Parts: sequence; structure tokens; C-alpha cells
Amino acid sequence: MLKRSLLVLSVVVVVATILVPASGSILSSSFQLGDVDTYLLTYDDTDWLSGPGRSWTYRGTFVGGVRYKFRLDVPFGADFDIKIYDENGNLVAKGTKVGSADETVYITPRWTGPFRIVVYSYSGSGFYTLKLYKRL
Repeated sequence: MLKRSLLVLSVVVVVATILVPASGSILSSSFQLGDVDTYLLTYDDTDWLSGPGRSWTYRGTFVGGVRYKFRLDVPFGADFDIKIYDENGNLVAKGTKVGSADETVYITPRWTGPFRIVVYSYSGSGFYTLKLYKRL
């Protein structure tokens, strides 16, 4: 299973989220306005899951007290879920809609620390898109 790392950097007022693969090179960064709920799109990734039981794992550091929104766009005919774990492996949030419904999960960590985000194929395969928004 290929793992990716998500590194969150904050400098005074500016907050940037940068995806850093295992090789250490920067793939992308995003500074676009998100939806009408005054969220900032900080990460956007499209990947492929090849069938039931397959998953992608993302890692990131989140700031305590800040509200985050995860949006998982699921391919037609597949059932993909998103689960978020804290640094101790505790499940802190999940989206487990049945069928090919898109998932939206909100989390407001009580502390700053590392979290693990897992996108899992319950059934089916295909391309999905995971977006991370930070509330302004």
C-alpha cells in the first residue's frame, strides 16, 4: 500500500497545506476559496482504489480548535468510506454512507497533533477525489 504524507505549515496568519510524497518533492499546493460556508480549500487529491478492501492513507497535523471539512467524491457504483484517526489510533470521525453517495465529514480537534485519514473501498473500484477544507 502506498502512503502519502500531508504536511501542514503555518506562518503567522498564512496557512498552507502541502502534499509531500515519500520522495520528498512537492506535488501541489492550493490556495483557493472553498464553498459558501467560508472554508478554504487546502488540499485536493484524486486517486484510484482497485477494489474492496483497498485503501489510501493520508497523514497530517491539524490545529486544535480549528474546524476541518473533508469531502470525498465517490465513483458511481462504488462504496468508499472515509475514517479519521488521532495519533493514538482512536477513530475520531467517519463517513460511512451506503452506496456511491459522496461523503462529507467534519472534525474540530481539541488539540494540535498528527492525524491519519483513510479512504477505504467497501465495494467497487474507481477514481475518487478527496478535498480538505479549513474553516476561516
